[in-house]
Amino acid sequence: SQSDQYGSLAVRVQPMDAEVLVDGESWQSPDAGSLTLQLSEGVHRIEVRKQGYRTYSAEVRVRRADSTAVNVSLSRQ
Repeated sequence: SQSDQYGSLAVRVQPMDAEVLVDGESWQSPDAGSLTLQLSEGVHRIEVRKQGYRTYSAEVRVRRADSTAVNVSLSRQ
């Protein structure tokens, strides 16, 4: 089935109102700095940014039917 091609990516960020970009698409975490996305299998680029903080960026591999967790704590500039 279609859903078998996807895995989930759980992103937790500090500060909680930081902006999360996945493959260039912007997401605001709906609940207190935690965001869970269904993504296709493969490598995805994550960026977390907020004014006054250093931007974090990384590539994360998502495996189908699996959950990958990323915890990001931004440091002040």
